[in-house]
Order: sequence, then C-alpha cells, then structure tokens
Amino acid sequence: MRLRPGRWPSPITAESLTVASPSLDEPRADGADTYWLEGRPWERGRVVLVRRDGGTGEVADLTEPPFNVRSRVHEYGGGAYAVRAGLVVFSDFATGRVHRVRAGEEPTPITPEAAVRFGGLVLSGDTVFAVREDHRAGGEPVNTLVALAVEGPNEHLGTVIASGADFYATPAICPVSGAMAHIEWDHPNMPWDSTRLVLDGVVVAGGEGVSVAQPHFAPCGTLWFVSDASGFWNLWRVRDGVAAPVHEFAADCADPQWLLSFVDFTPLDSDRALFRWFEDALPRLGVLDAHTGEHTRLEVEGASMSHVQVADGELLLRLGHEDRAAQIVRGPLHGLPESLTVLAGPTEGAEPGTLSRPQARSWTNTAGLDAHGFYYPPTNSEVESTDDAPPLLVIVHGGPTSHTETAYRRPIQFWTSRGFAVLDVNHGGSTSYGRAYRERLREQWGVVDIDDCASGVVSLAEAGLIDPDLAFIRGGSAGGYTTLRALTSTSVFAGGTSYYGISDLEQLLVDDHKFESRYTLGLVGPHPQAREVYLERSPVHHVADLHGELLLLQGADDLVVQANQAELMAEAMRAVGKDVELVIYEGEGHGFRQASTIIDSLERELAFYQRLIGS
Repeated sequence: MRLRPGRWPSPITAESLTVASPSLDEPRADGADTYWLEGRPWERGRVVLVRRDGGTGEVADLTEPPFNVRSRVHEYGGGAYAVRAGLVVFSDFATGRVHRVRAGEEPTPITPEAAVRFGGLVLSGDTVFAVREDHRAGGEPVNTLVALAVEGPNEHLGTVIASGADFYATPAICPVSGAMAHIEWDHPNMPWDSTRLVLDGVVVAGGEGVSVAQPHFAPCGTLWFVSDASGFWNLWRVRDGVAAPVHEFAADCADPQWLLSFVDFTPLDSDRALFRWFEDALPRLGVLDAHTGEHTRLEVEGASMSHVQVADGELLLRLGHEDRAAQIVRGPLHGLPESLTVLAGPTEGAEPGTLSRPQARSWTNTAGLDAHGFYYPPTNSEVESTDDAPPLLVIVHGGPTSHTETAYRRPIQFWTSRGFAVLDVNHGGSTSYGRAYRERLREQWGVVDIDDCASGVVSLAEAGLIDPDLAFIRGGSAGGYTTLRALTSTSVFAGGTSYYGISDLEQLLVDDHKFESRYTLGLVGPHPQAREVYLERSPVHHVADLHGELLLLQGADDLVVQANQAELMAEAMRAVGKDVELVIYEGEGHGFRQASTIIDSLERELAFYQRLIGS
C-alpha cells in the first residue's frame, strides 16, 4: 500500500527518544580519569555525574538519587561540577547546595540550605571558586564571585572576592601565580553584547560593543581568551598586562555564553592553543600558532564539537556526528583520529534506511540578504510512498542568540522517517556567522526571523521539494515566539507548535528573570518608548489574524517563560472563537526532561499535524 508522506510508519517512536541513550555533557579530565554528565529522561530528567577510571576502564555513577547535578545560576546554569585529583564538588539542583565527593564516598554538603545558587565551579587547591546568585533578599538577585572552603563547615556561603557588576562568569585561576581572571558585565547587556575581562581586579579587555569570554590560563601562566572586537570571536591573549589578538580571520571560535560551562579552546602553552571554529556553521578543530597567526587543522571530523580540552597530551571533547548521538571521546593528540577512544555514547550509526542526512542550504530573504539552514529530506526505505510532495516542518532554535548544527538529533529523524521534510533554520540573529549576522536581529526580533523562516519555505517550494500548502513550524522558547509570530503575521504555515513560547512581549518584561530581564530591550526596543512596537509584535494581540492552527505545550514550573504566556495566548484565541489545544505539564520547567512528557508532547504534535495533512 502506497502511503502519503507525513503518514509513513516509522520504527523511531516517541518512546525511543527517551530510552535510546542519555544526553552527554561537560566532560572533564582528571589525570587518566574522565568525568561527564548524563541526562536521563527515564529518571525523571535527573542529571548524573559519571566517572570512568582511567586505569581499569570501569564506568560508574558518582551521584546516586536523589542528587541532580545541575546549577540554576542565570536559570540556565552550567559548570555544575569541578574535579581535581579525585576530589569532586558539585551543585545539587533541588537544594542549590554545593557538595564534595570522592569515588566510593557519600556526598557531603559544604554550603548550608539557603536561597542561594552556585555555578561555574572551579577547584584550585582546597578552594572552590564559583559564581554565586543570592536570592535571599527578594527582588533581583545579587551576583558575585565567591570562594568556598572545600573542607570547611557547611554554615558558610562563601567569601566574596568580586562584586559590584550585575553578572559574573567563568572564574579562572593561574596555575603558576594564583592570579584570577573572570568575565563580568552589566544591564542591559547580554554576554554576547558587551563584557569585560578582569585580571586581578583590573579590566584588561572588552568594553562597550565588545564581547569577551572564556579566560583560560596556559600551563605556563599566559592568559588566553576570545574577543569579537574584529567582528568574530577570535583568540586573544594577555602578555605583560596588554591584551592583543593572536589571529584574525572571519570565523567564530566560540559559542554564545548562555551557560557557565563552555570550553571552546584550550591553551597548550604560551604560543599554541587547540581550538574549534565554524565554517558555514560546520565545526573544525585545529592548533593555532601565535607566532605565525596560522592554524593547522586536525583530522577530527564531526558535526558538532564542544568542551574541547587537552589533558596530559590527550584530546577530550564531546563529539557529535550526523548518524548517531553525541559521544565523549578521548585520546592522544598524536595519531588522530585513530587514537580517539569512545568513552560514552553509541559506536554504531543509525539505521541507514531511516537516516536523513542534512544538506546545507542558503536562500535570499525579502530584504535581499542570505539566510541559512539545513534541509533534511524525508527518508524511509521501508515505505512505498505516494507521489505527493512532502509536508514541511520548519524548526526554529531557541535563544534567539544561538544556532543549529548538523549533529544527529533523533527528534528530527522522528519526523523525516514519517515522510516530513525538515528545514532547520539559522535565521538572522543566529551565531557562528559573526557579529554582523548576529546583530541583524537587534530591534528586529519578530521581523527578521519571521522573514527568514517564511522565505525558506518559499525557496523549498520553488525547488519542488515540499507541498507549500502543508508547511508547519515549531520551536521552543524564543523559537516558540517565532512560531506564534509567524502564524499571526504570515499565511505561509498551515499550523504550528509552540513549546513554552512567548506570546506577550510586555508581559515578558514583567516576568523575566534577571539574566534576560533586559534582553528584550535589545531585541525589540526601549520600553515604554517603543510600546507600540511591543504591541505590534506580540502574537497575543493578533490572534484574529492567526493563519492555520496552533498547539501550545508548556511546563508548569517554567521560570524563564512562565505558563501565563501560553495561557494568555489560549484565552485570547478562545475569545475570538478560535480552537486551540493547550497542555501544561506538571513538574516540567524550561525544556522538557521527563520521559512521560517527551512522549506525550511528541505524540500530540504528530497527531496534530497528521490531522491537518488528512488521509
């Protein structure tokens, strides 16, 4: 029987997305031992710290239930653990307390119970350096850098070593002199707008209109960091108190600093660094020579590369591929790539018959500018299809200051194996293309992103790759906002799914957490001066113009985009006689983590699109 695209049966079930493998993150080397985090939907989304013994190869959990190794600093966290000489310190998500632990021991708290969060943990000697976010006084929390005694009593919340800025990130300690470097910035900036690099209390780089990030000391004590003063996040270093670029080329060498845990390069010595850069949003890995400004590419291939480190002459990183979930890999720098050993993650690729490989695609938007993304064709060798053009699912990443890569994502294969084409969009405002592309979205959120998504649909339709009458759009958070805005301002889409998306921009200004509380000012405009723009670009005020149908999925405990955003949208639609489905999941925050939620939300979304596709 010939089946219409969008209705193909598939072996990739919603359940399989929750049990196939854990998500892997934040690998860290400690001598021959390796640590990493595993997110496990089948344990209600718990994040577990795992250790691999470098001598025996034995892999074991270091944190048993109920511990959940996550930080909530800036709400997005990162740097929830650190390790040195077998000693581990970590932040527990439920309590916010920092604990210490060694293999074979029970965790011991080193901070008391309090409305205080810690992230970006760094271990140096018998001291933990951390970003502290203090919520005890109510109102906007106070951020500082603090030092915690590893073996001290658990009544102490840390000694403040840097204060006065609105935000802090990535403390780094010199292994030679003990000097400390960190990143700081103030409202209304985000860390990709304007930040400062501070070395022992003195600002040495950054400032207005420059984003600096990721200070790392070389073993000899030379301080390296990234700066986008050239228009791209390139490598710089500090020598004799003076910061200067090590190279300048048109490629980003870092990700936007949403989290406190990114490691996009590692200094090897005073003159060389291992680093990752992007070419057309595709990652490359190499070694930079500061003397010549030239770099040598390493023979490591992957669709994503993150947490790039070198320990004892061995490369360690999280490596993604187009045909399988991400791996933690480690091995000697000499002899790459054969020297790399897979420590965690799948070693076999996905079933070729249902594997859709991404195709880089660029198109021209209505402003005459190039937009970018990746096209995934519908793929399932076990199905005899009708000749109908496939439906299209446009995926919009969150942020919106972020980007999508070609690394294997089983949820995309969930759709393509059922006969959907997928366009994964890097709209204007996305990263990995330099500051100018990133700033296309300045005061143009809800305009540029919509245009890039809609014109992407048109380009695929003109190429005969999709059915233009069956284009759908989905996204989470900022991608959810783009979904809602696209449905209320264009007639391109037959339906869309908003995962914890923003419907009312003014309400977001009231409800937003500290880290993003001024973010919207740069994306939309000053408020209240630009109030009319906020009203015009808020989907909740334009539900009468909504084209197609809408599914709203939301976490009840979301503190980044609160549930009232979805509730306001649903109420407004019902008030004008439009049907809408709203599902609020208890126990879920910003990003669904529990297996039951992941399964239910995907099955609802599939049924929603298939109803619109018809038989």
